[in-house]
Amino acid sequence: MAPKNRAKGGDSKKKSQDKSQEKTQATNVSIGGATWQPKKPIVEILGNAFAILALAALGSPISQMNLSPVYGSIPAAIHHQKGIMLAAMIAYIAVAQLRSQNMPINAKNYISPMAYYVPVLQSLLFKYSTVLGPERGPFVTELLTYFPVLLLSLMGASEVLSDLNLTQYGTRVAEATPAIASYFAYSAMVQGANSFLPQIMGTSDFFTRSGLQLLVATISGVLFRSTMMALAVPAVLHTMFQNPHHYATRTTQIVNHTLAESQYSLLARADSVTGYISVLENHKDGFRLLRCDHSILGGEWTITPERKKTGQTVKETIYAVFTMLEAVRLIKTPIFVPDDERDALFIGLGIGTAPTAFITHGINTTIVEIDPVVHDYATKYFSLPTNHTKVIADATTWVDSQAKAAPESYDYIIHDVFTGGAEPIALFTYEFLQGLNTLLKEDGAIAINYAGDIDLPPPRIVLNTIFAVFPNCRIYRDTLPDDPETFINMIVFCTKTLAPLEFRLATNDDYLDSMARRAYLPPDDGLEIHLPNIGGGERKYTEVDMLKRGQESEVAEYHDEAAIKHWVVMRKVMPAAVWENW
Repeated sequence: MAPKNRAKGGDSKKKSQDKSQEKTQATNVSIGGATWQPKKPIVEILGNAFAILALAALGSPISQMNLSPVYGSIPAAIHHQKGIMLAAMIAYIAVAQLRSQNMPINAKNYISPMAYYVPVLQSLLFKYSTVLGPERGPFVTELLTYFPVLLLSLMGASEVLSDLNLTQYGTRVAEATPAIASYFAYSAMVQGANSFLPQIMGTSDFFTRSGLQLLVATISGVLFRSTMMALAVPAVLHTMFQNPHHYATRTTQIVNHTLAESQYSLLARADSVTGYISVLENHKDGFRLLRCDHSILGGEWTITPERKKTGQTVKETIYAVFTMLEAVRLIKTPIFVPDDERDALFIGLGIGTAPTAFITHGINTTIVEIDPVVHDYATKYFSLPTNHTKVIADATTWVDSQAKAAPESYDYIIHDVFTGGAEPIALFTYEFLQGLNTLLKEDGAIAINYAGDIDLPPPRIVLNTIFAVFPNCRIYRDTLPDDPETFINMIVFCTKTLAPLEFRLATNDDYLDSMARRAYLPPDDGLEIHLPNIGGGERKYTEVDMLKRGQESEVAEYHDEAAIKHWVVMRKVMPAAVWENW
């Protein structure tokens, strides 16, 4: 019996060795006659590295989105790429140092717990936004939140890729290849995340800023089987029950308790394709605002007993520019056509001040707005009438399509787009404006609202482009000429003919019982400015300077400076606590 048992044991041992050899052979790869022997199956190695880097890449735009309501999307991005490169350099050095001392890296174990604390730390750091400012604030915040997560992720990916076992190609190749591959793979994934995430924002509770932060941290913990997840419990509880930026009943109550100290209240909020959208009410001065990130899309004075004494009988816009846009109706035309036989196109909505007036006048009105939440809030909280044609679409593609399908369709076009401290460049190119020109009837008129810093080149480039498309224009500002502020709104009125552009006198019907309309319709001659008087910094412009598709970078390079100035302006409109507790 004994020999038989020994024989069985020998067979078992032999089978085990055969399986081990088969597994080793499965991971071996022959390259140029040499055998490359990864420590694990290549698919497993690359799959694990991909998961780590993909989650880190998702964290990049999520972190930027979280910063945008406090700093604006442009200031938030100024030093973001520098921080990414810094994290990559430190990760490479740290991995090399640990390997030289034969110490375990084990970075994957810390990714998830650290990721859970990102929303906690960000909510605490936002309170110092005024002290830190729009340039340093985003970088300091990410230096203590997202960049450590990225550092651990890059180290973890390098650790996983080290199982590729590239030592036979030299020490430098074995050390540098995982780090370089991780960085470039991460960068490619970030570009994909930047394109993908805005399309799903706000579509479910998971696809909100705080929801995505929790989701990424949770997936990391599950995939990497972190043994330190217990440390994340306080962070999860804080985010769900104490963080004002998390959308829940209790956290909304916390927001309103904080805002009450500044005599504000939050009426609604949501994440959407263009950013964080909210409706705020000021109870001290009596006005309501529509906010997008660190910018105000519009607002109106409510009817209070005090205002009734001044003669106010209807809600009034807090910004004169929105009533000035309505002066496009007052431009004289050769033939009189009643309002109810006219058609108007609005590019951009805001709270809907001018569109509401046009609809009230009986004009057949089409509104193109990219953000469905903006349209929803304008209807629910700012009384935008529903009897209009709603188009939720990207205006660039819609205008290109409509210009071919239905030229000369509109008597009036109102172009009013702006958010985040800078103009959407694609909507001010020669090609886009030419599309609007095609859609405008021969005797029609267009009003274009442009906000920018007249000390910088972009306003002059944009205005040159407008004048290149429309042969007859006049420019007005919404503030007095002696106002020292250089970041201003300009309204450009244009026609397609060379006949003198003149406004008829407004009537009581044009005013719609509004005090603001009485003051700004038609625009005062004292607010008119002329193109040669808009300098644009040190650069000297000629008549050929204009913005065309593919040349958007010529304007974008000045966005950082303009957005920082806009941030300062916005901080004068509302207290810091209102911006920080979004």
